[in-house]
Amino acid sequence: MKKLNGQDEDQPTKGTDEISRRNFMQKMVELFGVTTAAAVMSGCSVSVAKQFAAQRPNPPKNSKLFSEHELTVLYSLCETILPRTDTPSAVEVGCHEFVQHQLQHCHSEQQQEDCINIINTVDTYANREFGKTFPLLQPQQQQQLLTKIEIDDKSSDIQKEQFSFLKALIVFGYFTSEVGATQALNYQAVPGSFIGSIPANADTKSWGSLAYY
Repeated sequence: MKKLNGQDEDQPTKGTDEISRRNFMQKMVELFGVTTAAAVMSGCSVSVAKQFAAQRPNPPKNSKLFSEHELTVLYSLCETILPRTDTPSAVEVGCHEFVQHQLQHCHSEQQQEDCINIINTVDTYANREFGKTFPLLQPQQQQQLLTKIEIDDKSSDIQKEQFSFLKALIVFGYFTSEVGATQALNYQAVPGSFIGSIPANADTKSWGSLAYY
C-alpha cells in the first residue's frame, strides 16, 4: 500500500497479490466498463502506482505534461469527483499528482493527449455555460457540468471516453492510497484471521484491496 510519506508496507505473496489485483480489476470494470478499466490497469500501472507518494494538497505549478492552468483544472476535477465527506477528498490524498505521475510513467502519448484534451474541454464547457473557468464555478455548477459531459448527447463519444478514462485514473489513485483503502473501504490486513460470517447491509463498505499494494 502506498503512503503519503512514500513508505511501503511489507509486500504480499505473489498469489495473494494476483488475486487482489483481479478483484480490484473487477471493481473497476463494474464502475467504468472493460475498455476503460483495462486501459487504466494495463502494463506497469500497479508497480508505478506503488512508487507514487503525494507531496502536498495544493495544485502543483510545474509539470512536463500539463500547463499550470490545466493542472489547476485537474485539481478542481479531483475535488469535484471525490469531494471530502467523512473521509478525505481526492485532492487531500494527492490524486491530482497521481494522475500526471501515472500518465507520464505508464501510459501512451495518445492517452496523455486524451487527458489534456478533456481537461481543456471541461474548461471550455464551463466558460460557455457559466462564463467562468471551471475552478471558479460553484461546486453545484461543477457537478452539473461533469454530469452533462457524461450523459448529454451534445458530448461526443470521444469526449465521453476521454472523461471516463480520466475519472477512472482519479478513482484508481484514490482507492490505491492508504486513505482510500483503509478509510473509504474496509481494510483487511494480510495475514489476518478468518471470520466466516460478517453482518452486512446496504451501508456496509466494500472491501478494500487487501495486500494488493
